[in-house]
Amino acid sequence: MESDKETEKIRRRWDHTYREYPLQQLPWEEGKPAAELVSLIESGRVEKGAALDICCGSANNAIYLAKQGFTCYGIDISPTAIGHAQEKVASEKVSCELISGNVLQLPYPDGSFTLVFDRGCFHSIPPEDRETFVQGVHRVLKTTGKYQLLCFSSRDHPSTESPYSFSPEDIQRYFHSLFKIHSIQELSPKVKGTKHYFLSVLMGKIG
Repeated sequence: MESDKETEKIRRRWDHTYREYPLQQLPWEEGKPAAELVSLIESGRVEKGAALDICCGSANNAIYLAKQGFTCYGIDISPTAIGHAQEKVASEKVSCELISGNVLQLPYPDGSFTLVFDRGCFHSIPPEDRETFVQGVHRVLKTTGKYQLLCFSSRDHPSTESPYSFSPEDIQRYFHSLFKIHSIQELSPKVKGTKHYFLSVLMGKIG
């Protein structure tokens, strides 16, 4: 697991990004909820309850979940990102508990959430910390909880640099012992004018 020194280095890097660039210039800050999340919620496959937007950025997805009747939480390593998120939450007049913290040490009780939503968090986790990350998501989910993961596909770019990329087989290897994988789809949307390949994965907690 990463050291406190490494965590601080990562925090500074992400905070620098959020301080130096307007949100509209950051490719993952789309100003709206992810289409895959909207589709999942509209399908009714997730029970209403508490939801966690992990690596929430400026909280576009958290705000959507709050508006859909979820008790919403968000965590991001960048304090500046959380500042943007708090401003948006206030502007949208919704309630969402937002904190800056380390996703490898999720500060929530066991079985807290019916949904953990992850747009681009797992694909930023170094290989040596992935098991800790997966165990943490599993721990905070309710028994019937769902985990929706959006990550770079291995078709997008080489998998040896962060953000990393994954094949469906990689996802099976990392998650199969703790999660039942309901679906894996490869998507190729344009993100702010640039085409990327993503995997959209829906999983249910085992145990």
